[in-house]
Amino acid sequence: MFTEIYLEYFKCFERLKLPLAPLTLLTGLNSSGKSSILQALTLLHQTVIDDEWSYALILHGSVLSLGNGGEVIDKLKGRNELTIGLSTDQGQLLWTFSVDERERVIIPLVKIKCCNFTEFGNIYEEILDKGILFLFQYISDNKNKEMYDTFSYFKETIETIMYISAERLGPRETYLVSTPKRHLSVGTNGEFTPWYLYEDYYARVNSNMCIKDNPPNLGAQVNAWMNEFFPGSGFVVEQIEGTNLVTLRICSSKGGDYHRPQNVGYGLTHVLPILTACLGAEKGNTILIESPESHLHPGGQSKMGEFLGLTAASGVQVILETHSDHILNGVRRAVKQAKLSPDDVVIHYFNRRPDEDETDISQVISPAIDKNGNIHEWPKGFFDQFDKDMEYFAGWGK
Repeated sequence: MFTEIYLEYFKCFERLKLPLAPLTLLTGLNSSGKSSILQALTLLHQTVIDDEWSYALILHGSVLSLGNGGEVIDKLKGRNELTIGLSTDQGQLLWTFSVDERERVIIPLVKIKCCNFTEFGNIYEEILDKGILFLFQYISDNKNKEMYDTFSYFKETIETIMYISAERLGPRETYLVSTPKRHLSVGTNGEFTPWYLYEDYYARVNSNMCIKDNPPNLGAQVNAWMNEFFPGSGFVVEQIEGTNLVTLRICSSKGGDYHRPQNVGYGLTHVLPILTACLGAEKGNTILIESPESHLHPGGQSKMGEFLGLTAASGVQVILETHSDHILNGVRRAVKQAKLSPDDVVIHYFNRRPDEDETDISQVISPAIDKNGNIHEWPKGFFDQFDKDMEYFAGWGK
């Protein structure tokens, strides 16, 4: 599980150390850096699954496309290098990359630093050609089991990240089969969700996530949770014989017929990838989610916040970007109900980047939450629009 991300000259950040928890909420103004946090993690994940022996960060790959080097470096303060760092309870790794503004696919690695092992920082020039992350041959040759275990942990944790973007795939007539089994995922846009359900329908779900009186397998539990969000709903997934396609049929009311997704609305197909990813994840996995509130009624958004809190409490790390106060309140409810410890939640509010002379403005503010779900700091712009609007209607504000 990641405990901190460090960015230097990446996009809108000169330097940033951001604590991460089992459940991390990224909130704030548009274009203030929330998605950049998810993108930094996803770029490392993409590099590992596309080419784990690469000695460059892959900007355009199977998961994410961010253009050229000039679009990912801090234009105000950066020069020709950027750094992405991750901390876990196993230690910290920092990767520094050389940036060519014209490069559209990769930015080369120039340095790796492992803060657990001081000797490692002195040998990176010898072993860059062994891969961006994991120098197993070097470590094995030197019989350093502790270092090997650290790199193995980082590799597995980064490799198993699941990223679900805000641009989720809408209803389709058919869906493609997924990527290879070892990277089984719902897909960046949720496009492989039906195949994931078809392949792992009978996989066992963490008991803490199971709804009682339903079998503890993935298919049954996703169906049960869909009923929590959309009473009476259900789904059926079938493979089309002789093709690499599957079909998804959904019913939206108890006893109703199963229909093509086009006939049941966007809410169900936007929630399905999140439920599948969270229920199918193993303890220690990390799921990145943009806009989990998409196409959900406010009551459903609050329930989604509770569900993601329960996911985090079960041992799956969730890092989400949201503009929904209902998602936040759902998390607060989970904390007050003691389903999730307040120590396992961090909230980060992203402000606009301050100018040089604005020393009183923080780019990131992190309000604390207590065991009753109370938040002890409400920065300007932090889910305060409802109050502003009510004051306006009362004649108290603009």
